[in-house]
Amino acid sequence: MSQTLYGFYVSFSGESATPIKNVYALSPKGETVSKAVLDPAKAPYQELRGMSFGPDGNLYVAQAYKKASVILKFSGTPSKGSSTLKYIGEFVTPSASAGLSHPYQPVFSANGDLFVSSQDTNVVTAFYGPKSPSSGKAMPNSKFLAKRYAGGTFNPGTFAPAHNAKPEAPTFTSIATDQGGLTFKTPPNSADKSGTGGTHSVRGLAFDKAGNLYVADEGNDRVAVFDTDGKLVGVITGSKNHFLSAPVALCFDGSKTLYIGSPGNKSLFTYDVSGMKKKDFEAQVFVSDAKELEKLSGEAVDLDGAIYTGQREIKKQSNDQKQSDGKKIYKWSSKGTPSAFAAPFGDSPEQIVAVYAPIVG
Repeated sequence: MSQTLYGFYVSFSGESATPIKNVYALSPKGETVSKAVLDPAKAPYQELRGMSFGPDGNLYVAQAYKKASVILKFSGTPSKGSSTLKYIGEFVTPSASAGLSHPYQPVFSANGDLFVSSQDTNVVTAFYGPKSPSSGKAMPNSKFLAKRYAGGTFNPGTFAPAHNAKPEAPTFTSIATDQGGLTFKTPPNSADKSGTGGTHSVRGLAFDKAGNLYVADEGNDRVAVFDTDGKLVGVITGSKNHFLSAPVALCFDGSKTLYIGSPGNKSLFTYDVSGMKKKDFEAQVFVSDAKELEKLSGEAVDLDGAIYTGQREIKKQSNDQKQSDGKKIYKWSSKGTPSAFAAPFGDSPEQIVAVYAPIVG
């Protein structure tokens, strides 16, 4: 990875009154460099979510739209004089595994394989990476599932299984939460304080350097930690005095610290992975009950240790008038001090990824 931060790519909900259906490029100072990072020739894109650079240097983007769930592949750098990334093709579709449904977060393992969280099936599915002869195909189910639930029914490539899922999801074997099953929950609207909508399901993913996968189990207010065989080795539920509430975003600072976005209580937590050796899964509060973290969406960390958090649209009723706020990105110092970074947008930011390659050719 280059040691130069060129800026950030930001995806948007695509579901607002003024939907943004492409990815924006921002400078390191938060200025908008481009409003059409993804090749316009293949537009329109619908409900873009997570983004990840692959081992081949290309950019992989999740399109969450129910009728067109797909992981799209684009060139990693723009051509000369351009800020647009050339469309290469569909890397993964539901034809490889029905587990890919309403994808949220794609991440690559150290081996170069792709892991994707999907909200409707509420699982994490593994696919062979771009450098594999089986590129784009579903990998075998996790070793843990193959051994412990040999007669079970799972979508191809299931790594982190579901305890429950959206009612119309394909038939599957329910796995107990203490065995790693992920929770799908639709709370009453009046009680939904998370700011993430009415449905809670699997969200962000992140790998540590030992190959353990951290999974934001939003519906169960925890981050589930799986080893390389897919066995649940622990869960992060918060600190001694503060609990995680509907966690969504996960990202590492590049070494040993995991940042956990907890919009249900407008907080950020950190977890030091070195604690795993002692089977210690206790997080620490980084920022608690901050208005800037209301309806938190994506996260990114730069090489200087600054943290960036997206904020979805905040709708409020005041004096019989509907008001709208949010749709911003904040920057946090390593000490937890916030500042405005980029705002306002016409749509809700979903995911943020730091870019260490030129964003203009």
